[in-house]
Amino acid sequence: MNLSLEDYITEIEIQNYSKSTVKNKKAILIQFERWLWESFQIELEDATTRHIKRWIKYLLDKGIKANTINTKLKTLNNFYKFCIKEKILKDNPLDDIELLKEEKVMIKPFSIEDIQKMIDFYCGSNFMDVRNRTILTCLFETGIRSAELSGLLLTDVFDDALLIRGKGNKQRLVPVSLHLKRQLMKYRRVREKYLKGEECPFLFVCTRTKGGGLKKEVSSIGRMGHDAVLNVVKRSGKVCGVDVKLLVHSCRRSYAQISLGHTDLYTVSRLLGHTQLATTEKYIQSIEDKTVLERGRNASPLSTLRGKKYS
Repeated sequence: MNLSLEDYITEIEIQNYSKSTVKNKKAILIQFERWLWESFQIELEDATTRHIKRWIKYLLDKGIKANTINTKLKTLNNFYKFCIKEKILKDNPLDDIELLKEEKVMIKPFSIEDIQKMIDFYCGSNFMDVRNRTILTCLFETGIRSAELSGLLLTDVFDDALLIRGKGNKQRLVPVSLHLKRQLMKYRRVREKYLKGEECPFLFVCTRTKGGGLKKEVSSIGRMGHDAVLNVVKRSGKVCGVDVKLLVHSCRRSYAQISLGHTDLYTVSRLLGHTQLATTEKYIQSIEDKTVLERGRNASPLSTLRGKKYS
């Protein structure tokens, strides 16, 4: 691996980027590094604007979508900015490169009926059912990310809020509704009984090994991984016949769209842990036109004026 690339990866690790983010950035840069060498026999530091444009054309010819290419370009841009900062390079080959125009993606969210069916699927009183019902309730009530949920500690649960550690270890508080509060209390009672006095700092504990088998000893139980959380969503969604892409992130998008029916964009953005409103806006681009029209009618300034009628 290129020395400049190694230095950049070290830099973003020091900046406390998540392991998955570091992994993704590294994969993109290595992919570009290999393509440069195979196509032109040059190193990352020798790439020009012309080479970047040729790479974009190469990706488009492979059928890669514009939003995916833009993600790659942003990663390259950050890498070259780092090289300039470290005086490895004088110029950024992406300075004259514009991001591709992205198509508006219509992502269907979970409906209220979908959400209720999925949560009600876990209706048993055993540990697994109560835990999974609590996980779904948490996902839909807070818009929490999968990694954030699996990283929740017992000490992060307060009477009226959850302390969430987001990307870059940035912390935020999200409110705990009465419904979620009751479910968390029920889960903690079942959890305590299940652990039989053993201690685990994480709120949501996993009872299975990576191979799928049950863990033999309670003392080996630890935090849940992304796959375990994803399986909770997928299992209930498939059985209930929910016609939505069964991803943890779909729960987060649904939270954003439903919440915007009751509060403003800035508040939702803060609760989701977004640093820019533009990120939150992408979550709501897929709101159907009929929903937008309905909300617009309800928000009509003149209709809210009391004692006056307009025709």
